[in-house]
Formats: sequence, C-alpha cells, structure tokens
Amino acid sequence: MTHPYFDPAQAAVFNELSTARDSTFEVSYFGLHGFAGVTRTILAAGGANFKNYVPADWATEKPSAPFGVIPLLKETSKDGSKTIHVAESDAIERYLAKKFGFTGANAFEETLVNTYAAHTTALFQQCFLKYFGTKDEEVKAKAKADMASGSIPGWVNFHEKYLAANGSNGHYVGDKTSLADIKTYHILGLLQSLTGEDLISESKTPAIWKVKTTLESMPSVRAWRETEDFKAFSEKNLNFLGYP
Repeated sequence: MTHPYFDPAQAAVFNELSTARDSTFEVSYFGLHGFAGVTRTILAAGGANFKNYVPADWATEKPSAPFGVIPLLKETSKDGSKTIHVAESDAIERYLAKKFGFTGANAFEETLVNTYAAHTTALFQQCFLKYFGTKDEEVKAKAKADMASGSIPGWVNFHEKYLAANGSNGHYVGDKTSLADIKTYHILGLLQSLTGEDLISESKTPAIWKVKTTLESMPSVRAWRETEDFKAFSEKNLNFLGYP
C-alpha cells in the first residue's frame, strides 16, 4: 500500500504548490533545532508563514511517519484548499530551497550550491553518528579527538578557501543567500561545541564567520530568532546536545 506521502495522486497539487511562496507550512519535529534547524531557517529566510508541531507522544505517531522518523513538512495553499507533504530532511531542504530561490541562478550555480551543502551535510551527519550517537564517554572522547584533528579542520580549511575565493562576502555562490550558506550557518554551533574557538572564530575564519553574520542580519531570520519557539528550541538544543 502506498504511503500518503508517496501517493502519485498528490502529484498535480505538488507541482502546483512547488512554485507558490504564499503557502503556509507546518514543520513536525522534536522541540529542538537538530535535523529541522535548516528547514526552519530556510522558511524564515524565505519570509514564509510557518508553525512548528512538536509531537506530544512520538511513540504513538511514529508508525504513521513514512520512515518512522521526523522532520516532516506539510504545506497548505493560501486558500487552504490544497495540502502536500514532504518527508526526510534532505528532500525537505532541497524542495524549500528551490521554492524560495536558494539554489542559484542556473544549473551550474545550483550544482555548486548542492556540492557545498552536501559536503557540510556529510560532516554534520558524521558528528551526530560518531559523537552524539553514543553514550559511551570513552568512545565519544575518541571520536571528538579524531574529528578535531581530521574531518573538522579539513572542512574548515576547504570552506574558508572557497568562501574567500568568492570574495568573503558571506555567500558561497555569487552574492545571494543559498542552501549552502544556511547549511554552514547551522553547523557552526556544533563544530564550536566540539573544538571551541581553536578552529573557527571571527578572527581565524573570517570568510566562514561572514556567512553567519550575513544570515543573521536578514530581517526575517532575525525575527525568527527572536520568537519564543526559537528560544525554546535553542535551550533544548543546549541541554540535549551541548550547543544552542
């Protein structure tokens, strides 16, 4: 039986809403940033009208999710007559990034954006799998040391170089916000929680830091960061993962 999220019957409505920017959105995820942080920031940067749904009893709702995981996205047309659903964080992010113009101006730029974003996603997933994914303190300590001397400085060096090559203007591609910028913005807190300011700081990595300050200066992103939801998610993130 086809899960409603994958039902071909939603294709026509999906195609219709894919270019609409006046829809309303609901992001279903736990009460922290985690794997929904990028999605929420894309919506904020795009000026979207969205709300957050935090399951009160995830164990009960889990069986009805496409893969038994969240985040999930629900989009409703402005008039409320049409609704579509998207599952899996990567698919959600790419769908929203394309909708709100965060994938570049042409095929080449879109490929660049996706390349930078994919490299950041790989590091994010590695950090979660190797460090946050275990409760064994010895295993965590070794993972932290290994990443702090290997994959993290590798990411920092490459991304600082590529951002500098684009003029250190706070963007990876051209002079506009992209999914790559938003991905980097979201990984910085995680990386600093593992390495402090040994590898990433305003003085040591000015091009990377410019991505952070540029995104945070956007009025719609600034407004999102001032909401009660954002503050509550940041507090839970700090308590659960060790960084806001």
